Amino acid sequence: MKKSVISLGILAAALSFSQVQAQIVKQKGITQEELVRQINEIAKEKDTKVRDAALTKEAEAMMASKNEEFAGMASSLFRFIGNADKAEEADKSLIKRFPKGSKARLDAYNAIFKTEGITAVELEKQLTAWEKKFPAKSFKEENRAIYAQGKSRLAGLYFKEKNAAKGNEILQSLKSEAAYAQLASSVASGLVREKDYTNAEPILADIYQASYDAYNSADDKVKSSPTARAYPTIAGNYAPALINGGNAEKGLQVYEGLFKVDPYYSSAPVYVLGYADGIRKTGRDLDAFLFIDNALIQNGKNDGLIKVQKELYEKLNGANANFDNYLASVDKKGEEAMIAKYKGEMIKKEAPLFSLVDRDGKTVSLADYKGKVVVLDFWATWCGPCINSFPGMQASVNKYKDDKDVVFLFIDTWERGDNYKDLVNDFIKKNNYTFHVLFDEMKDREKAAVTAYGVKGIPFKAVIDKEGFIRFESSGSSPEVDKIVKEMTVKIELAKNAK
Repeated sequence: MKKSVISLGILAAALSFSQVQAQIVKQKGITQEELVRQINEIAKEKDTKVRDAALTKEAEAMMASKNEEFAGMASSLFRFIGNADKAEEADKSLIKRFPKGSKARLDAYNAIFKTEGITAVELEKQLTAWEKKFPAKSFKEENRAIYAQGKSRLAGLYFKEKNAAKGNEILQSLKSEAAYAQLASSVASGLVREKDYTNAEPILADIYQASYDAYNSADDKVKSSPTARAYPTIAGNYAPALINGGNAEKGLQVYEGLFKVDPYYSSAPVYVLGYADGIRKTGRDLDAFLFIDNALIQNGKNDGLIKVQKELYEKLNGANANFDNYLASVDKKGEEAMIAKYKGEMIKKEAPLFSLVDRDGKTVSLADYKGKVVVLDFWATWCGPCINSFPGMQASVNKYKDDKDVVFLFIDTWERGDNYKDLVNDFIKKNNYTFHVLFDEMKDREKAAVTAYGVKGIPFKAVIDKEGFIRFESSGSSPEVDKIVKEMTVKIELAKNAK
């Protein structure tokens, strides 16, 4: 996804670069929102030398500001233009000039939690001293969440040390916090990871209904509240806590409520396994088998699902039953379902032509591949979801490496800083990817391939048929290698035969 230089969730429209005054931070009465807006306008300048010179001036003025919030923005600007040394200098200056400010407070907080082997008692002592040095009342109300976060982490450590009474006592002290559901959910998540369902279940029971109601509220303000945002995590932990605590029927109901609001959860392996476990605990092994069977057909293989399915298959059919034959039938059904799905999603529009330089400095044009199926993958080194899908994309490249009719092009785009080619080369080498990487136009977005393809967010993939028509477009990613390979295979084969 494209990001602004500094983001406060506010990007007002239109102020041309020529209108921007130097050293915006010195303007009388300037607000943080207006400062951000004007800085982001400067960042739109297409000439990077002009842009970086202007941003450097602004960053230096911010660095000298008597307002910590403004001064704290300087390092972000320096990093954006690739000046790591100045960014570090800005951070050090901030601590020196504001020894009891937000940055100093955060650094001290992080130092406490980095202490190896710290006990809950010692952590509580250090947090008390930290709060005395950085009193909450010294900061704006909207900047005080860190104090409640510290207490919730302390509660989690007390639970980990088997002192549930103290853990619950601290949680109770946080009940008045607007983000209480999130704080309690965070503690409960740790307990579920440790399989401490006994202590997790009452915490989750206390916050579940409020989060469910908020998430499903017709009021947009309530729906966007911290309590609503916590719902998927709370439900995802409450269900297994109930199932493993002896209340499988209620646990299944919680899962079903989650599946209803977002189909993603009904396909993600961890939730499929959790729901199947709940079904098994009610004595319905066949229903659990059929539920996992559907997940394998719809979403592809997953080691965890296959392990449980093998156990169920042999229990239902006998140890001598041929599980490999069963898996082969799942593959066939899955392929048939996927073909039907993607046949219905095929499009036909002319693919914009482009000529871009690859890592070897060679110019590569889309027109060079007329008569071949071309897979485009738009990505960037900073894009987590892009990188998340790369193991699956590498497996797809491997599958088609001997097919002369199929070409994969990985278009690196929307990079930040002038050293992006070095970053890309280091990334590809470090991960041993065999991708054919092309560098998009970075300076002038209007001339970029990513713009020509109408991309709103990355990763973005397009499959182009032999005649130069885009047949499939998709965004988003998945860590499931088998799922990605199957999806790419079906799309490529359909594109091969497209008319």
